[in-house]
Amino acid sequence: MFHKVWLQDMEEQLNELKANYPNSTVTERAKWQKRFLELKQASHLLLESWAKIEDKMAAISTEFPEIANDEEIEIEEEFWLHESVVRQFRQGQGYYGLTMFREAEGFFADVVEEEPDFLLGRLYLGLSQFQRKDWDPAIHHFQLVAITATQAPFLAFAHHMIGCIRVNQKNEQAAIKAFVQAIEHDKENADAWFNLGASYYRLQQYHDAIPAFYHALALNEHDWEAMYYLSSCYRHHKEWNSVTYWRLASLEKTNHPQVMLSLAHDYEEMGQSDQAIIWYRKLLGHPEHKRAAYHGLAWNYWTQKNAKEADLWVKKGLTLYPNDPDLLFTFMWIKLSEGNTKRAEKAYDTLPEKVKNEPIWQAMKMRISTRAGKFDEVSNMARDLIDQEKPMAQAMGYYHQGRSMLETGKIPEAIEHFQLARRKAIKWKEPLFYEGVCHLLEGRPESTLACWEQLNLT
Repeated sequence: MFHKVWLQDMEEQLNELKANYPNSTVTERAKWQKRFLELKQASHLLLESWAKIEDKMAAISTEFPEIANDEEIEIEEEFWLHESVVRQFRQGQGYYGLTMFREAEGFFADVVEEEPDFLLGRLYLGLSQFQRKDWDPAIHHFQLVAITATQAPFLAFAHHMIGCIRVNQKNEQAAIKAFVQAIEHDKENADAWFNLGASYYRLQQYHDAIPAFYHALALNEHDWEAMYYLSSCYRHHKEWNSVTYWRLASLEKTNHPQVMLSLAHDYEEMGQSDQAIIWYRKLLGHPEHKRAAYHGLAWNYWTQKNAKEADLWVKKGLTLYPNDPDLLFTFMWIKLSEGNTKRAEKAYDTLPEKVKNEPIWQAMKMRISTRAGKFDEVSNMARDLIDQEKPMAQAMGYYHQGRSMLETGKIPEAIEHFQLARRKAIKWKEPLFYEGVCHLLEGRPESTLACWEQLNLT
């Protein structure tokens, strides 16, 4: 049929416009703007022609009643609409199908004004407003449908859309309530199960999220996003076998580079740097993740004590991305570990002043200053970190204050600061190691052993 060919051609032209317009020159943009206006006029002309045809069909039905089964059309069970309302509704659907949501909203608003009990029209009105991110009027229409509808599909859809709006309004608890209500009316609604799991995940309620994602997968076995979320839930529980299984299952369905990056991070955390390197190498073929790939390769080669490869990859990365903070941080770390304090300090000096004020860079500066013997400078910067609100920033301040005191022979004070750092960041092991060093220097090997046994050194 002609209309199918026209719609396909229109969609292809709009996709081409969407892909090329953002990166076009000023001259090219004028050309794309003209093309868009032409497409818009063409769609208006088609819809106007469609409306005229609908009017003629209505006139013929009136003149010859026997030619049609009824004078009016049944749109939903036990609800009857006049032909003129049907025509407005179909025009609205036409605009909605062309993603012209503002125009569609006007037609659906007229439909609802004439037939306020026509639930399908109200749903489309709410959907048009949802697409335009006009949350308040959209949720009003979905709530009306949820109150007045008697059929399960309408109830399920209305509650699901209420949940989607609550997510956009950052009200996850209300979203969960709405998704649960949607599922009560339609237990086969895979989207509602998925969105329920996603809301639980964002609230860090992973035990509740996991069964929701399993339900989504039972209804749609190809849902790679549900698989990915499942792997992320298991990651928080450190159930690495399940993490890897669902990551790989997700990757098989989509081959998405974000899944590859997650796998690389997983293997890093598991201490399997060889596997992490494999996945970071795969990411080199994806331009949007090249920075992360160079950084990951450099860091994992460094953890393998392969300084030559680590230096090679971090320099390659900095050649392409000279201002990347992760690459710069790794470069400085490597140079400090090599004893090349001057190179590390030179790299630090290239950072913008705004970046230097961030806690992680203040910690790097204190590490550099400690190596350079600038202990007064370290002490002043550590106090600034200790005065911040974030516990991790305070922990870094106490740690570096302790390192400075250790270097200057103030062992009891150093122990106290390493212990304070641990209280602020319980999982951070480095302060525990240096506390053990302090005990060893003071002739308390049993205390050193007690500290280092907690490090799981192998």
